[in-house]
Amino acid sequence: MSRTYLDWAATAPPSPEALEEYLRAAREYPGNPSSLHAEGSAARTALEDARARLAGLLGCRPGRVVFTSGGTEADGLPLLALLRRPSPGSVVISSIEHPAVFEQAAVLERLGWKVRRVDPGPDGRVAPGAVVDACGPDTVLAAVMAVNNETGAVQPLSEIRLALDEASRGGRRIRFHTDAVQAFGKVPFEPESLGADSAALSAHKIRGPRGVGALYLRTPIEPLAAGGGQEGGIRSGTENLAGILAFERAAAAAIRDLGENRRRARVLSDRLLDHIRAIPDVRPVPECRKAGDERYSPWILGLSLPGLAGETAVRILSDAGYDVSTGSACSSSRRKRRVLEAMGVPEALAFCAIRVSLGPTTTESEIDGFAEALRDAYLRYRT
Repeated sequence: MSRTYLDWAATAPPSPEALEEYLRAAREYPGNPSSLHAEGSAARTALEDARARLAGLLGCRPGRVVFTSGGTEADGLPLLALLRRPSPGSVVISSIEHPAVFEQAAVLERLGWKVRRVDPGPDGRVAPGAVVDACGPDTVLAAVMAVNNETGAVQPLSEIRLALDEASRGGRRIRFHTDAVQAFGKVPFEPESLGADSAALSAHKIRGPRGVGALYLRTPIEPLAAGGGQEGGIRSGTENLAGILAFERAAAAAIRDLGENRRRARVLSDRLLDHIRAIPDVRPVPECRKAGDERYSPWILGLSLPGLAGETAVRILSDAGYDVSTGSACSSSRRKRRVLEAMGVPEALAFCAIRVSLGPTTTESEIDGFAEALRDAYLRYRT
């Protein structure tokens, strides 16, 4: 049986170019970038060249890019750095954050910090005014993701930054962090133009290797963890040079082809929406999502299948040769659908939701085949 992969938001199959670059770098740069000998110097030069190229793709200076082990670490560093402060304050996060932010905020809460969570509207988007209303005089950081990993809702980051600036005029500037894992390389994203103070990136979401990511930092932070001082002391540990070079290669390809890939993804997601609306009772999540709606990433589409549990649907579709998910791979074992319930989706519908996510190699015939398999499965197994 041939298989169709439609879970690109969980992880993207690495591109041949990224794999080739990883193997080349592993062979050519055996030295530690912190070593002073010739092999170490060559590795250091390759590392800094990759940093400069990635910074160019982000529209920032090289010194603002910190390489990490992935998106989760990049999300956690700015939040956990708050524990360096002499006394707890408060942070504001959206209720639809990836666990990398949501669970780190819970750690802060257990250690005496106040965490205020902001629900999105029914459209899955967080209103700038709601973020500001949740802030208090002790708020030092707000975090709202760039693109939601379950619904594809694109968040109004620049408007949130402007609202935060207005609210804190004359007082302390509130730091603004964004999880950009589902944005970078998929939709236009430059952290400085959006006003972010920090942003998390991940290689394996854009066809790079797993285990490597980056943190954009507008201004330095004092990290909670210490070590050998690599990455400007922000993230100690010997750099994964081969992974970093493969990451930069994948990022360069994603940005180079962003316009065309995004156009194709929009055609495919709109085609899938048309198919879905022809299946009785099946609906997009959120229901207001229409074809061509720029408020949503074309790479991610949430669906609700009333009367058929999402986990059951995933298994049935897998048996039919189609790989989809019920939501974030980092929380796939949890039955509660936190993101959808925060949007006001009734629990019964949230329980029946799945996520379809596309990639640059997805084709129209795969979309048509999936829609047919979904229709057959739903009409046969729903209760």
